Amino acid sequence: MQKKDKTVSFLSKKTTVLAGESVKLEFSASDDNIQLFCTSSYSTVILTPKRVDKIYQFDLPKHLTNKRGDIVWNVIHQNKTLLTGNITVLPSKEKTIMESYAGPPSIVAGGEDYFMLTVCPTDEYDNPLLDDTNVLINYQFDSKIVSSNEKIKNLTAWKTIFSYEKSGRFLVNSECNGVSSKEITTEVYPNNAVRFKITSSRYHDYADGNQIASFKTSVIKDSYGNIVSDGTHVVFVTKNISGDLLTSYGNTIAGVATGKMLHPDRKESWKTFAYVDGIAESDTLNIKFKELFTDFQVKFSEDNREITVGPIKSFMNQLIPDGFVTKLNIYQKDTLLEIKEVPTRKGYAKFYLHPDFYIENSYGLKIETGGITKNFIKALKN
Repeated sequence: MQKKDKTVSFLSKKTTVLAGESVKLEFSASDDNIQLFCTSSYSTVILTPKRVDKIYQFDLPKHLTNKRGDIVWNVIHQNKTLLTGNITVLPSKEKTIMESYAGPPSIVAGGEDYFMLTVCPTDEYDNPLLDDTNVLINYQFDSKIVSSNEKIKNLTAWKTIFSYEKSGRFLVNSECNGVSSKEITTEVYPNNAVRFKITSSRYHDYADGNQIASFKTSVIKDSYGNIVSDGTHVVFVTKNISGDLLTSYGNTIAGVATGKMLHPDRKESWKTFAYVDGIAESDTLNIKFKELFTDFQVKFSEDNREITVGPIKSFMNQLIPDGFVTKLNIYQKDTLLEIKEVPTRKGYAKFYLHPDFYIENSYGLKIETGGITKNFIKALKN
């Protein structure tokens, strides 16, 4: 649209150009002192003409004509606008550059989660291509390739891509005007784990406080049969006869996690299960441990201050492992004075009641080891 003035005429016929083209506007005018005031979204300039015969020529600068959009021009004379018009710059067709983004970088299997591919094709001057320009989007998953034609709208073309029931990896790319984008990868991880099973193994079923009981999960999968991701954290929980909770931890490798717990040091019954925090739980195992021995010997010195427990022998009549805990509870009448704990060494546990702490008197002595208790009343002497 032009605002006409009798003293100036617009001679150029071309009002639409491609980015990167040289643009020359020509006018005829009755006065030599005209200028061209040009405005675009990038800048504003005032140009002085070059006169050829009776024609005034204005060469528009590249920083205006390289950018898509409208350039509004005004012919001015002594601060008065004589004529107004505009030039429309369209994206160049010489070269297409593909900018593409996909996110999030990972989703879960099941068909409900998705990622989006966004494509912004531009020309060599970074101008977005026109709306309705065709963009071909390709994606590959598990040997299946799908293609989709999308149109540019509001500077971009996009597509949402949903996961399948299987875990794996999407490879995605796009094409426009015969130019391809780079390959983009999106991982599809397994969905939440579902109920699983656990098993246990041990070298023997005696409560020796020394060997290790191992727990192992079945292959943990999601509801679609995908093996959960490596490193999934599994907690193993054991409840003993006393109601105490023991825990062990493991992380999955190929869907399987293992946990280990030390054998108890007395006859025991465990209820053990495992869980993936807040997601899935296993069945419960009932595990029993036999008592390691049924009796033990106790010897007192003449002054009853040195107490020797042992030799304590295990299920094959062998000496129990070093470190087996033996406790001595010391009472005076019905008052508990102290609890001493001593680990065994070479099958024996020894206690000594020092005269500085225990004066000559009669004391109740309760000795506990392996779940077996023996009670004595002894008079300590100096």
